Amino acid sequence: MDNILDRAKAIQEEIVAIRRDIHAHPEMGHQEVRTSKLIAETLQKYGVDKIETPTPTSVVATITGKAAKGDGLKCVALRTDIDALGIQEETGLDFASTVPNMMHACGHDMHCAMMLGNAKLLTSMRDQFGGTVKLIFQHSEDTFPGGSRELVAEGVMKGVDAILGLHVISSENEKCGTIGIKDGPITTSADEYEFVVTGPGGHGSMPNKVPDPILAAAEIIVMLQQVQARAVPPLDASIIMMNKIQGGHAPNIIADKVTMVGNARAYKAEVRKIIEETVYKVARGVEEISGCKVQVNATFGYDPCFNDPGLYSSVLPNLKKVLGEEKVEIFAEPMAFSEDFSFYSTLTGVPALFLLMEAGNLNGVQPLHNAQVTFNEDALPYGITTMVSSALMLLGNR
Repeated sequence: MDNILDRAKAIQEEIVAIRRDIHAHPEMGHQEVRTSKLIAETLQKYGVDKIETPTPTSVVATITGKAAKGDGLKCVALRTDIDALGIQEETGLDFASTVPNMMHACGHDMHCAMMLGNAKLLTSMRDQFGGTVKLIFQHSEDTFPGGSRELVAEGVMKGVDAILGLHVISSENEKCGTIGIKDGPITTSADEYEFVVTGPGGHGSMPNKVPDPILAAAEIIVMLQQVQARAVPPLDASIIMMNKIQGGHAPNIIADKVTMVGNARAYKAEVRKIIEETVYKVARGVEEISGCKVQVNATFGYDPCFNDPGLYSSVLPNLKKVLGEEKVEIFAEPMAFSEDFSFYSTLTGVPALFLLMEAGNLNGVQPLHNAQVTFNEDALPYGITTMVSSALMLLGNR
């Protein structure tokens, strides 16, 4: 098989141009009209075998090799996300977002460009592999309930034997292009809990006669911190935070309503269930002691991503071979964020592998979903090489 990294570096200028176009024109989940049109037109230009639009703003492409089938899987899927976030960009880049209060702050522009790079290489290498690669350009990853469940329901995983995903993170430039890999849990679940705490309201001089929703809400916040300390087994991890709270009218009025919303995360299904049960116990307890009414509205979001041990064991040595050992890092700990990539596996039983790529920076390392986050485009060939070489290896084309 030809040197895939060299091939990827040879198309870097073209892929950078695509990335910058997508970055300058971000679109939120379910609104990726321009982006999906660009994707479909580029895929058609590259000559993929089949282009489908299972939802109005998602695109799925199929590429079938012409060589004799190897001893591996029949069909490997590669997935990318394409949506942006509601953030006002502050990077100062020449190709910064042209849309107010909208930005590719999670690297999906990088992901999308790399997936188109995958398409370009795979179509040019048809005579070097057998089997099928399916490229999934998914809409609405960053907006609940996520686009992956919708695509699974539309049948995009039919006939797929394994699926791979890759996500960039901002990093020091010395590590630009380094691929992070881990078996087992790699991201958390993501659920949202809304608490609506209500009382009759009243004069601030009568706290003995009027239940106080603000005090009750504060008690809920404090008691939820006991989930990790007292309810979850000490060797497991969980996150539960209230990140938005609204209530009150004036300094001398006891509020009649407080609304607060937060998220909960866990790596294990059993811990996720403990959080759910404890949330309702806390709500009932505070309702009883405070005299307020406490309503809980739960939105169960993304499952944890779990990396299949078999895929991990196959892909790891391949990456060390094609990228060099210095460009592969085995992560000791999973990531604390969540990804709806999980549903391609949890809803179908298809083994999955989710990889991370340290993608450098242009103005200092910043977290994802930050208005100043940037990435070094020299990482792009390494992401393309990772996905293309892994797919071909899994198909049995070594």
